[in-house]
Amino acid sequence: MPRYAVGTGSSLVVKARSSVHDTRTVWSSVTGDVTADPATLAVTGATATFTVDMTKFDAGDFLKNRKLRKDFDMDGNPQATFTLTGLRDVVGDGGRFRATADGVLRWRGRDVPLVVAGEGTLDGTRLAATGRFELDIKRLGMAAPRFLMFKMEDDVTVEVTLVGTVRP
Repeated sequence: MPRYAVGTGSSLVVKARSSVHDTRTVWSSVTGDVTADPATLAVTGATATFTVDMTKFDAGDFLKNRKLRKDFDMDGNPQATFTLTGLRDVVGDGGRFRATADGVLRWRGRDVPLVVAGEGTLDGTRLAATGRFELDIKRLGMAAPRFLMFKMEDDVTVEVTLVGTVRP
């Protein structure tokens, strides 16, 4: 079964909302491994683990970056992982697929089950996938920060982009 190395081109984008101004933060250091057979994805599923370097992010300006780093103790909690526990509702055609991924996010000493709706392409040499889920950050023991007079909501939208190539 092909094994893919996920890295360059992968990212995690968190969109936090407020009544006045939304904030978009990008983590660009996402790595991982995926084992999946394009021919039998719907039957055999996949295994996958991803790691995000939580210290490498950009919220758009220095003040937001500094506030997020401090409020969420990014340096004290530098790594988040996601482990795929199952793949379901797989629909595919010609290397393209749609699926629902079940998994566990581990960060800040917490394990949070997630359901991620995704789609992508998978062939014998390359993996490209995107996924999206909603997350209540209180499940990670956090509260939404304030930026000046704006209080962000605790529910955020997370979009993940994964790019990988088959390991030799």
